[in-house]
Amino acid sequence: MRVLCVALLLVPPVTAIARAANAPAPYSESAAVLLNVSERDLNRIVVDAFHANGGPSFEGEKERVSSSVADLRYHARFSDPVIRLEKDGTARLSLDILDASLRIGRLERRIGGRQARCEEAGLDVDPGNPLAVQLTFGLTIENAALRLIPTGVEIPEAEERLHLVAPARCKNSPLPRRVLWWLGKSYFRRAVGKLDEVVLERARTGAARLEEKETLLTRRWEIPKKRDTDVEAGLRLFPESLDMSGGSLLVAMTASSTGPMSPSALPGRLDWTGPRPSGSFLGLSESFVNETARRAASNKASSQRKSTGNFRKLLTSNSVYALIPGLRKLDSKASVYFEVAFPSAPRFEFRRTDRGEALIRVLLTGVRIDVRKDEGGRQTVLGTLHVDSGRMAVVPFTNLLGGISFRIAENQWQVSSTGLEFDEDLVAATLQEITFGKIFATSYEPLLSRALRLGGTEFTPHSFAVAGRYLVIGLGEPRPPEGEDSAAAATRTGTLLGSH
Repeated sequence: MRVLCVALLLVPPVTAIARAANAPAPYSESAAVLLNVSERDLNRIVVDAFHANGGPSFEGEKERVSSSVADLRYHARFSDPVIRLEKDGTARLSLDILDASLRIGRLERRIGGRQARCEEAGLDVDPGNPLAVQLTFGLTIENAALRLIPTGVEIPEAEERLHLVAPARCKNSPLPRRVLWWLGKSYFRRAVGKLDEVVLERARTGAARLEEKETLLTRRWEIPKKRDTDVEAGLRLFPESLDMSGGSLLVAMTASSTGPMSPSALPGRLDWTGPRPSGSFLGLSESFVNETARRAASNKASSQRKSTGNFRKLLTSNSVYALIPGLRKLDSKASVYFEVAFPSAPRFEFRRTDRGEALIRVLLTGVRIDVRKDEGGRQTVLGTLHVDSGRMAVVPFTNLLGGISFRIAENQWQVSSTGLEFDEDLVAATLQEITFGKIFATSYEPLLSRALRLGGTEFTPHSFAVAGRYLVIGLGEPRPPEGEDSAAAATRTGTLLGSH
């Protein structure tokens, strides 16, 4: 994002953007964003969610289960779940019940006109003989949302591995305890026989609750996020298709300004060249990034204010005469300020260097910097500097401090002027120097130093590549810091002014 902001950082923080007279045409792009989660990272997400929700140990109680069962208590200890992805679009989640105990405080039944009651009957899982559970579920896209659909549960050898526990005592019955337990076993046998159905129903309930929340399954992102002052809304991302044939979960998302579209109405399909990376990654198409940049630029509000900060200091110093010799003809610079306009958004290109590295190129054309003078509320244009072309290219890399840094590969500027004398060669050289400084600053102040979170699991950028029309950002576990104070010691808090 620093590359996108370079042009804005070269000029005062007041930017006037030319807007189209007509409303923009609807925009939709198939597979604009790709999110690939490897099986290994998918297991990290599942295990983190498992522990965040109380795992690996669970316990609970229920006062009344049915008319004959009351005061139910249980506790269980599970192994961490493991997910295996299948090429047919299904997945299998396996875990073991390592230790469990269920007790029924009161098991009641009417016998011979009396309300007989047995206490503390139940069942156990022997820690030396765990109970395996395997859940099968499908993954699909329905109504522009990723859905989890539990389809089956297997609990092999459940009857052998679940040990029935006789009641500690029975009351108010004409029959002895062993006879009552013989009769009561049928309840437990039925429960054990339906255990897979119970687990499947609970899984479906949990999946439904997950879909009700605005989670990663159903969330529809808007980029950039719309504000009240925006001229047009951002692009919304909708899950479009998924592919598990590569041993990972690859979700292709549609970018649309209107809403979800049927696959047949979407232009183009997945444009991918070369093998798919084995790990997790985020893929951004070149056209999607350019459309996002265009919308972000068109939503900038037009404004006129006097220059502030370093630009105000530049105007009040004699250094400005070197860049704009025509200002020497003015009696005073006190009422002079800059106003900048971007008639068109920067254009991005994704390319590869000769060494196969990812290269991000940014092209600017038509940028206009007006030198204005405020004379009693009447603004006069003294002259205009035209940035005819700006060509910047950077190679992204992961910084040892964390986050992303850039190495500059191209940095060319061409300018012209009207109405006021500018030293065009010096201005072009200054823009080139400032751009270099901003890019170099990322080496000690990396961007995006905070981890990306999917649910409660953290990911950080690990690599960069260009495949087809996509910038592919490899994602992985955050790397442990080499030293607790290394990042703090190498971070600058001031601005890079030495060569400006």
